[in-house]
Amino acid sequence: MLPQKLGAGLLTLPLLVLAFFSVLYWIRYRKQEKRASDKQHIDYNKFYLTLVAIGYFGIWFFWLGGILMLFLERYTALPLWLTCSFMQTAFLQILGFAIFYIGALFFTWAVAFAGESLRPSTSDVHSDHKLIQEGPLAVVRHPYYVSYVAILAGLSLALSTPWPFLPALCVVIGMRPTAAAEEKELVALFGEAYLRYQRRVGRFFPKFIKSAG
Repeated sequence: MLPQKLGAGLLTLPLLVLAFFSVLYWIRYRKQEKRASDKQHIDYNKFYLTLVAIGYFGIWFFWLGGILMLFLERYTALPLWLTCSFMQTAFLQILGFAIFYIGALFFTWAVAFAGESLRPSTSDVHSDHKLIQEGPLAVVRHPYYVSYVAILAGLSLALSTPWPFLPALCVVIGMRPTAAAEEKELVALFGEAYLRYQRRVGRFFPKFIKSAG
């Protein structure tokens, strides 16, 4: 296993960067909410939305918990059922940190780039909502959900525990119907512009061959 305090530092750095941009995001979002009018409610399936929420909150449980235990150098003292000995190899940890960083940076990029136009999944759609098609939203249409899965999968390998895969599975199951509910309202709001965007950019995976139009 990698040195525990090194692992704590590797987990803390992207958290600080994400926290900085998240504060800016929420300031802009709250101001925009006060100005917004004519909201269109998104008809979510509560079961699938709950699964996505479990994944989202699972990120913080394992991320912050991992930092605390590694910083205190108590991670190797955890009960055996919380960790997997066969996962405690430098190769898997390094791979996990690489996947984790990809997810964390993609999440931070989405928050920092789109501002209030990339809304929390529980928000309604406003008539003045902007269709952002650049930055992370030029890679996939739902960068938040993709980053959740990558962060959790990376944490599982980096922390040598299978448990973060459970909330990751919740996101995988819930994100397709949740994203479909959001896109239904976005098609109603933006019409053909959003349909062209759908043809050009993949929902969860990048499209390497772009559709015409």
